[in-house]
Amino acid sequence: MPSPGPIPFPADRRSSRSSSAANEHDDRMTSRIVKVPPEFQNLEYLTDPDSNLVCLICHTPFDKPVQLSCEHYFCRECLDHAWAPQQHTRRTCPTCRHAVETDQDIRPVPKIVETMLDELVVKCPNSKAGCNWQAQRVNVRDHVMLYCEYTPVMCSAVDCRLPTTQKDFHKGCLHYTVSCEDCHTSLMKRDLEEHQRTSCANRITSCTLCSAEVLRLDLKPHINNDCPKHVISCQGTIVGCKFHAERAQVIAHEAACPMATMAPHFREQQARIERNEARMEPLTRKVGILEDGLTNITNYLYPANGNDTSFPVTDPLNANDTDPQAPTPDFRLPPASFPPVPPTTDGNAAQPPFDSQIHHLLTLHDSLREEVSRIANALTDLDGRTNMMIINESQRTKDEMLHVNAAISNMRMHLQWVNPRYHSRNGKRQQPNTRHWH
Repeated sequence: MPSPGPIPFPADRRSSRSSSAANEHDDRMTSRIVKVPPEFQNLEYLTDPDSNLVCLICHTPFDKPVQLSCEHYFCRECLDHAWAPQQHTRRTCPTCRHAVETDQDIRPVPKIVETMLDELVVKCPNSKAGCNWQAQRVNVRDHVMLYCEYTPVMCSAVDCRLPTTQKDFHKGCLHYTVSCEDCHTSLMKRDLEEHQRTSCANRITSCTLCSAEVLRLDLKPHINNDCPKHVISCQGTIVGCKFHAERAQVIAHEAACPMATMAPHFREQQARIERNEARMEPLTRKVGILEDGLTNITNYLYPANGNDTSFPVTDPLNANDTDPQAPTPDFRLPPASFPPVPPTTDGNAAQPPFDSQIHHLLTLHDSLREEVSRIANALTDLDGRTNMMIINESQRTKDEMLHVNAAISNMRMHLQWVNPRYHSRNGKRQQPNTRHWH
């Protein structure tokens, strides 16, 4: 009777419970990030839009515009709102009262109108909250839903129903009262930084190194980036320079230091290497997934063949060497070995993977694929030239038909002019004989 497995220690159970609780907490926080798409009617434009691009109902640039049979443009939502009282009566244009009989009278606007609307430059809907983004209107939705740090979302706390910004979401709940440590004013945590930057009475302080007056919030950035008395190292440290002194002396030193001149190039190279590594990481994962999939397919097709060194002996390209009763050959690639496999006992070198018949088939398949692609491109080019030739020939035939129709019409007019005169002459010639007969 097998012995029972070991009972996990309480620490393991606690760690498993803590990890599952952490995962549930992350899922709960992610589920509360609900963003509302921006409304185009509430956007602020940098310049006054053209009056031809403004809806006559909402008096803002069109949002999903449509065109009526009377050539008037409206926002689709505005038009539906205007027609809401006319559900049981005949619908009319809100401007000229032209009747709109069917839905076929509502047509999409030309593409150039949509392009002009998309190219209007707008501000971010969260500009009052601090966002300085300005770009074309077509990009405002992606900016608000994906990139804007000031987009309002629900607070991450379960028992809090107040909104917060995207950049403060992972800081926890900020909707509680705190006291400013400088002026002892009571305010909410989310407003503390803005208070200390703009309205705090004791927001100004002096730098301990250079005695410059700066904001308390900007004291550390001032020391790290601007203070001339702060001791820093030369930019050539990345290359090997050992010089370090006050900022003013370092700036004078960097003007003559050759390593400081080379440092920006090394930083750029390092940044390029990091970008390439970041690009290679998903590609490496994708290659691993594809290799695992290929392995699973190979094991599914050849479950009974456990010998990986067995390869087909027959030539798949030779029709006379094919046995209809023979089993399906194993087309798995031989395992690659580095360094190359040494010669066998009979004196012949083992067949490497790049000399196998399978590799020949794969090479032939690639060449055929390239040839088919080239033929497809040639057929596409030939089809385009043929269509152009047919259009030119049909246009020339139409012109010739017009000339022929004009000539026939001219001959018809001459015949209609000559025929009455001919009959009138025949009538005058036959009239005396008729009187003599009587």
